[in-house]
Amino acid sequence: MRNKNLLTMKQPDLGKKILELRKQKGLTQEELVEKCNINVRTIQRIEAGETMPRSFTIKTILEALDATINLEEFTNEVALTNQDKKKLNLAWIFGVVYFVFGFVETIADVYQFTKDESIFNGLLYTSIKVISSMAFVLFFVGFLRIAKIYTHKLLEVIVYVFMIAYVLFGFYDIFLINFSEEAVGVSLIVELLVFGVVQIIFGIGLLQLKSRLGTLVQVCGVLEIITGVLLSTLVLASLGLFLLIPTIIIEIIVIYKIARK
Repeated sequence: MRNKNLLTMKQPDLGKKILELRKQKGLTQEELVEKCNINVRTIQRIEAGETMPRSFTIKTILEALDATINLEEFTNEVALTNQDKKKLNLAWIFGVVYFVFGFVETIADVYQFTKDESIFNGLLYTSIKVISSMAFVLFFVGFLRIAKIYTHKLLEVIVYVFMIAYVLFGFYDIFLINFSEEAVGVSLIVELLVFGVVQIIFGIGLLQLKSRLGTLVQVCGVLEIITGVLLSTLVLASLGLFLLIPTIIIEIIVIYKIARK
């Protein structure tokens, strides 16, 4: 059973049609801007087929051109099934769970690295790691679903890598709880490098969906890349860990909004 659909515009066909209509009216891009109050760069990108505009933007341009076209001919439908919506809703809920336990987990890991002792006893630390890992996987199932909905192979692959790496490092941290500070330190450095690189690629994958999913996904992608770069430098890793807070929050909102479309 099909539910609501996500609509995106076909490019470059739509851009060519807008360009054709504008020339028929004898208007320059600047003159069209004056009539519809849309940024000239936006119009340039639409006509060049570089972006997939929202239907509202196209309707505004068509009104300015005093033209009518059948938008259905220039529309791609990305159907969300009830199963898609169920998984996305479950994902953002577990995203909230992960945010809480992941925050506690990070504090515990940083404390253990800096103080050479665990802030929690072994059982509690293990429980936090297990819950955090499970929540992360169920959270990122949402991005996996998004990747499949939009047939985005890079995003799909990097999400799988992200989930596997998180679980493996989580259990490895549990194994290292009674080891020396040097062993924990080396492990932390490796984790920061791996997660930094993975997060950069994940951010690039999200950015490639910006024309189809809007500004919020673009912001999320940029934050992912910045955070990944900071983590990878090691020297600025503490700033990267801090940026994880808004990054995870936006990840949750992205999945929530797609589930509600």
